[in-house]
Amino acid sequence: MKKIALYTILIIVFCSCQQKKEETNIASEEIKNINEIVEAIIIQDSLNVFSKSEDSAMFCSELRKLKIHMPPKKKNNDFILMPPSNGIYITSLIPFKIKGYTFFSSKDSLYLLEQNSNPEKLKIEKKLINKLNNTTIEKIKIRRENKQRSRFYEMTIPVFSVDRQSAYVELDYHCGGLCGDGQVIFLKKINGKWKIIVQWQSWIS
Repeated sequence: MKKIALYTILIIVFCSCQQKKEETNIASEEIKNINEIVEAIIIQDSLNVFSKSEDSAMFCSELRKLKIHMPPKKKNNDFILMPPSNGIYITSLIPFKIKGYTFFSSKDSLYLLEQNSNPEKLKIEKKLINKLNNTTIEKIKIRRENKQRSRFYEMTIPVFSVDRQSAYVELDYHCGGLCGDGQVIFLKKINGKWKIIVQWQSWIS
């Protein structure tokens, strides 16, 4: 009986430590970069989310986690399966060089995988939220249940290179039913400012 009680206490302590770790595993400098990236993408991609008029779309104030996966070992002529919907294969990021810029290289591999410890969702700073026609996934679900129109953007938590000068983000736009599309975005920090360098459509519905 004592052993069961001890194991129970150890499990509770372990879980609380894991939860605390998850809540604090993104450094303040990283948080600053994340918020700067969100604002840079909204402005540079001309997302109509600042106005709260009926014509503007909403922006989800909670960024969702992007999981970095190792691709399964390929056997002979097997096709490589698509990664799960919430993630990307690390081989899609490394190596990545385009337009004269190197975004991620083999030295970034371990750090990219470490970012799998990011929280499942991360709220952007209040100062930025207050500027936006903001929403959350929970609010969107309620709107849909009430048959209300829901046009919104949802962004992933950016993943960074070791030197924090390159970042990768996925941005999805949902406009109801089978309406929507997704973008992949590579950014570089140039003269202290985040700039979109490469962007393309990853899916369309």
